[in-house]
Amino acid sequence: MAASGDYLFSYQVKGENWGGITLRDHTAYFGSDDGHLYALNVEQPKLAWSYKTAGLVRSRPTIKQHQIFFSSDDGYLYALNRWQGKLLWRTSLNDADVQRILPANHAPWEFDYTKSSALVQGNKVFIGSGDGHLYALARTSGEVLWRFKTEGKIRATPAHHQGLVFISSWDGSVYALNKHTGALVWQYETQGALTSSPLIVDDVLVIGSRDTHLYGLDPQSGALLWKQAYPGGSWVESSATAAADGEHFYIGSSDSNLLNKFHARSGELTWQFETGGWSWGQPVVKNGTVYIGATGHDEPGWFETQRGFFAVDGQTGQQQWQYQPKMIDGFVHGGVYGAPAVGYGKVIVPDLDGYIHVFEE
Repeated sequence: MAASGDYLFSYQVKGENWGGITLRDHTAYFGSDDGHLYALNVEQPKLAWSYKTAGLVRSRPTIKQHQIFFSSDDGYLYALNRWQGKLLWRTSLNDADVQRILPANHAPWEFDYTKSSALVQGNKVFIGSGDGHLYALARTSGEVLWRFKTEGKIRATPAHHQGLVFISSWDGSVYALNKHTGALVWQYETQGALTSSPLIVDDVLVIGSRDTHLYGLDPQSGALLWKQAYPGGSWVESSATAAADGEHFYIGSSDSNLLNKFHARSGELTWQFETGGWSWGQPVVKNGTVYIGATGHDEPGWFETQRGFFAVDGQTGQQQWQYQPKMIDGFVHGGVYGAPAVGYGKVIVPDLDGYIHVFEE
């Protein structure tokens, strides 16, 4: 009988896996730096289909009924039939020419490694672009209904709450927009670029900034409710995930190498778990367990960081199991960034080593 955390199998693709996994009907959908979106049946296991684009696929796929949505560094948002992988439509997001400056040990310290994923609300699809706009598109046709311009790249994924769409930008601001018209309702400025995606937990909008602070804002007005400084002057790259109680949330860090649990209304810290590496990704919570990866580098003189992937008890912050990802070439020498998927008794992990690794839940 397999125990929690037992290794089951791996599936190899031809690129690093920076995007998160979406699981539906025993199928894991994920993109890769090899330019493909994959549909992997995790029971067989075997590939159901793959779809090739002309750029890195680092967005997490979004499913709505028969449609699956994802963006590529080739500058397009794609809508496919999720059962056959056939193209339904594609729309330009005008960011194919945006130059990514990937993590490195020299200036400029951009660390531009992530990608906006689609938010589907009713008959609209919302997605951010490297051209600085948030786009609203018709779900059935891909027609651009409206777009809202910020002063920086948008790599975060939008959120929706009570008729408003929220987005964060590399210009350092969080924006609340009318979801029907794209009209600005409020704007809140932080002092650093925002790669963290907004999340509403217990009527508090939670967002992290590269100004080394975590913010709790009022979603209706944008008023500051609380502000938490991260230890060690750490960027807050990770995006929050709500706990099952609806009152707490989990979020990672960068240089402080931590997974944190906070109370949403007060902003007070509940516990911290040391990941040993850059926990840039968004935690995933299932059945009381929090899953998060860490990426590492071996640059002397910096904060020491290690590759890792962890299953942590959501109540106590105690480790349940972990595995050690393999080393890869490059400044980021491996680990897990993309959000895993948990279901059907499996934990499905996108590793930078070019494999999807599957473990017993």
